[in-house]
Amino acid sequence: MAAPYKLVCRSMSRFSSKIKKAFAADGLLAETLEEFRHRPQQQQLAHALAEHSTPGKVLVAEAGTGIGKTFAYLLPALLSGKKVAISTGTKNLQDQLFFKDLPRLLPLIDSGVKVALLKGRGNYLCLYHLTQQLADPEAQTPVEMDQLIRIRSWANGTGSGDMAEMDSLAEDAPILRKVTSTQDNCLGKACPDFDRCFLKKARAKAMGADLVVINHHLFFADSALREGGFGELLPELNWIIFDEAHQLPDIALTRYGERLSASSFHYLGRDVRRVYKTLKDCKSLETRADELSQWADELTEAIQANGEPAWQAQLGFEAVASAWQGLTRSLGMLKTELGYHLGRDELGDQCFERSARLMGLLDHFGNPDAKRIYRLERRERGFGLVSSPMSVRDELKALYNSYHCAWAFTSATLQVGGDFGYFSRQMALEKADSLILDSPFDYASQALICVPRHLPQPHEANVAEHLAEIASRLIEAADGRTFLLFTSYQMMYRVGELLSHRQSRPLLVQGMDSKRQLLSRYHAYGNAVLLGTAAFWEGVDVRGRALCCVMIDKLPFVSPDDPLTQARLTACERSGQDPFAMVQLPQAILALKQGVGRLIRSEQDQGVLVICDPRLVQRPYGEQFIRSLPPMTRTRGLDKALARLREV
Repeated sequence: MAAPYKLVCRSMSRFSSKIKKAFAADGLLAETLEEFRHRPQQQQLAHALAEHSTPGKVLVAEAGTGIGKTFAYLLPALLSGKKVAISTGTKNLQDQLFFKDLPRLLPLIDSGVKVALLKGRGNYLCLYHLTQQLADPEAQTPVEMDQLIRIRSWANGTGSGDMAEMDSLAEDAPILRKVTSTQDNCLGKACPDFDRCFLKKARAKAMGADLVVINHHLFFADSALREGGFGELLPELNWIIFDEAHQLPDIALTRYGERLSASSFHYLGRDVRRVYKTLKDCKSLETRADELSQWADELTEAIQANGEPAWQAQLGFEAVASAWQGLTRSLGMLKTELGYHLGRDELGDQCFERSARLMGLLDHFGNPDAKRIYRLERRERGFGLVSSPMSVRDELKALYNSYHCAWAFTSATLQVGGDFGYFSRQMALEKADSLILDSPFDYASQALICVPRHLPQPHEANVAEHLAEIASRLIEAADGRTFLLFTSYQMMYRVGELLSHRQSRPLLVQGMDSKRQLLSRYHAYGNAVLLGTAAFWEGVDVRGRALCCVMIDKLPFVSPDDPLTQARLTACERSGQDPFAMVQLPQAILALKQGVGRLIRSEQDQGVLVICDPRLVQRPYGEQFIRSLPPMTRTRGLDKALARLREV
């Protein structure tokens, strides 16, 4: 190995050639990173990104698994001399980029680039809320009190306040909502802990950074603030690079929608009670707050009492309509009461503003608009409502124009049969330049794909038994080391129950623990079987002998009742196009590509993929799925798949 050297890149006219040379077989990375291996596809991607780094240029690039796309965009971003945001679909990738990948690249350059990591406010500890929760032990369960004490101890030593540092807490632990803030309950400059606020410090660092690592939700939050004239979360950017860009269409539809949840009313009631304790001379505030929480509970019970998934139909139930009216009246009276005390208390003034916003949302969801799609989310302790427009193309065009920068969108799953149309239509990117880079893996020798003979159709009653039988044989041949990926919770639980009586390897089922902890246990066992739904179809990277078999229950067509899919189908029908060909089929193909991508993660991996859906070989559209998958060796014989697993 030659001694490491620094690369200085100041001339933008030579930028793309410098980048191309850095990724060459004898370039910067080869000279300084011992594990670096020259990959032509990675070099092509890095060069293409550099060529599209000037304002107004747009690149959409599908980069197959194993190309090394993170380095392909990080090094050009670091050397560009521009203000750059790298946006990811998941917080896991955010952390990987900031804590693992950037520290490996920063020592190689001589440019004094400042980097920062910024997440949404719900990821940072709120010292004020922590103090409030510790001061009210009667409101906590014994488990929550123990967690609060551990959080307080951790808070004394953390520099970032990022709750992800607390490995002992699941990422979806209920206590997190109690010790983080929301836009509604943040006191801002009136907070006694404002000067020590972790969120404020993270945002300040991001504003001063040359490169900031964010996520897609945060990007849209920044765009909303700019659009409303309320400032921004990010510096003025010259280049925005989206990884995991396949997630953007769904996030964009949600971003331009409205949200309402039962917890919004409970949190408002809680804060109003705090106002009463401060002012002491307004008992009616406490009474109104209690009434509001009671009506929110009554509405939750009414919604949970029936199985109707459509929000418009829910409003037709007498119990739901009655509770909705009661909640609206209660909120109106609370808002009026808060108005009498404006100017007396910062939190009270904030509660008044929140009550006004909630009144607007109650009106919005209480009078559904035929031009929007509504989604009801049932939760263990409440409900959530989301409304979305049919399309956000016009909004996205305005967003692109407002930033005056270069744009790049990359993922392993953006095109179907060489066509980016499904993604680009939704994202209003038809005029973007595009690039497809295949994976460097030798799939034909590394992997076998099997569609077993004699499979039942997905709608038949005995499907679960057939799946369990095939899975048990695969698990036996592979000695565990298997992912079973499902398109529904119901099928996952049913097959999991059957397998618990048919084989002895550890079964890890989604929902029994957090995603992070399930994956940790999977690695620890060495012979485990993991059963998961959509959350495990992407963003999971298990390499080597730990995973040698992936079984998928059926082709992942999304139900037409899914609100986001419904919005796309309706928009497609109104434009006179075929909804199946233009929406449902490409959507399912891209989802299958994600699931299949869990199997082979490195040049050394070997494995078997089993897809238990006869439509893949019996229906005309099956060939479109197969053409979009990596070129694995194919077989219909389950015995061949089992024999291959015994060799891996």
